[in-house]
Amino acid sequence: MPLHPGSPLLGGLLEQWSCLFEAEVLPRMDPTSRAVLAQVNRAGRDAVRLSPAELACAGRAIGVPLKLVDFVGSAGRLAWAHADGCPWVARTCRLLAGGGDLQALQLARAHGCPWNRSRCWFAASAGHLDMVEYLIETGASVDYGSQLDGSTPLYAASEQGHLDVVRLLIGAGADVDIARTDTGATPCFVAAQEGHLDVVVRLIDAGADVNSALTTTGGTPLHVASQNGQTDVVALLLSATGVDVNQARMNDNTTPLYAASRLGHEDVVERLLAAPGVNVNLPRDTGATPLLVAAQ
Repeated sequence: MPLHPGSPLLGGLLEQWSCLFEAEVLPRMDPTSRAVLAQVNRAGRDAVRLSPAELACAGRAIGVPLKLVDFVGSAGRLAWAHADGCPWVARTCRLLAGGGDLQALQLARAHGCPWNRSRCWFAASAGHLDMVEYLIETGASVDYGSQLDGSTPLYAASEQGHLDVVRLLIGAGADVDIARTDTGATPCFVAAQEGHLDVVVRLIDAGADVNSALTTTGGTPLHVASQNGQTDVVALLLSATGVDVNQARMNDNTTPLYAASRLGHEDVVERLLAAPGVNVNLPRDTGATPLLVAAQ
């Protein structure tokens, strides 16, 4: 039986499809996907019933300019939006770098997207190894830090425990001791703080300064690892050449042993007590010693 525009059967099928579409398809689509549908298909736009917040993504079809930052989720979306006249904005590059879609980033670069100097930081922080590799190959600085705190791509990768990215950045010549401009924390410090043992190993092997202290408190990687109960990291740091087991924080004179004793990290205390040259009687600024605080 042939179908024609006025056919009752066709009308019934379209009504069923519309119900199915609204019940099963639309709820599974994210706002950007619904916005794309609204932009390219007037009937689709009517079916989508965009909320006020989603209208901002829907584009010229409903009188609101599109932005490429709304379409960084895939190369296909980005290409569609760019071809439709969306302008590049300063945030596009960094969102692409952090998003992990290498094809989308390559597309943006090929079509004149402004290159953000911090792009390698965003990719490293998110752990996108192929993205970081591509950015290095295309001239990104491995030491250019975040504009907020000066942390480098290596710091960002170390903080998140992205060992493969850490290896790649070190291999590309990243400086292992560049510290944050606000606190003085180094990649080794933050990796020790978070308990990323493999990352600390790689940083020490690359020559990281294990005694580098925060500019705010004077805390060292050994101090923060002891304070946080990171037994394996403490053991590793104690085996590092030149580590100062008694280096105290400048703001309160607490040593790693004092910090571990106060917080009851028995395994860490045992490791520190067995370290050559440890001074068990060094008090903090209040006069309390590790033994006194452990007994309280």
